[in-house]
Amino acid sequence: MNDLFDVEVHKMHHKNAADTEVEAAQKIAPKVPILRVRVLNYIKDRGPVGATGEEVANGIDEWLYSVKPRITELVRADLVIDSGRRVKNKRKRNEIVWVALEEDSNHV
Repeated sequence: MNDLFDVEVHKMHHKNAADTEVEAAQKIAPKVPILRVRVLNYIKDRGPVGATGEEVANGIDEWLYSVKPRITELVRADLVIDSGRRVKNKRKRNEIVWVALEEDSNHV
């Protein structure tokens, strides 16, 4: 991913993915750029407090399994980092608290 708006569908599913996984990647691909921006802006808005994937999904009213891959993409783009903190999600499992790498509050 060179920027937030690059979408490489072949990287959005496993190498030998089932047809349903490929279809899901193709279906969400047009929405990916705006989802990345929404996820990034939500995390930026949280400042140093950051947010977990579950918090982001709830905060932008999106499906968790659409949000978490976007966080991974933002990490790979050096826009979001692991804060080192963990909090329990609603399933009582630890979740990473993500923060925006840039400290300013500018939005994409």
